[in-house]
Amino acid sequence: MVKVTPDPPAFHKALLRDTDASRRVIDRYLKAPDAQPSPTPFTVDDELSFEDALAHAAELLHCAVATAQASTEPLNGSQRAVMHLVEMSKVVVDRALDCLQPR
Repeated sequence: MVKVTPDPPAFHKALLRDTDASRRVIDRYLKAPDAQPSPTPFTVDDELSFEDALAHAAELLHCAVATAQASTEPLNGSQRAVMHLVEMSKVVVDRALDCLQPR
């Protein structure tokens, strides 16, 4: 009977020896990257007042609501839930601002 598939290459333990080339490959692909803290994309000034912080949060929530409403794709269940949470948060922050600045 004729064998259709060839035999696999012979295993040589010499290939597994600790050589400079194998060490370089391991260091290149398996070495953990140096742990450097990633810069935060957003920082808050230490001098920011409570009222200004609430006003800024209200503006960010307003932008989040507008962005979600402008999306052309219909929202699925979890996306609608997040949208609802953002809208509720905006209402609460707006109410807190109203309490600080009675009209």
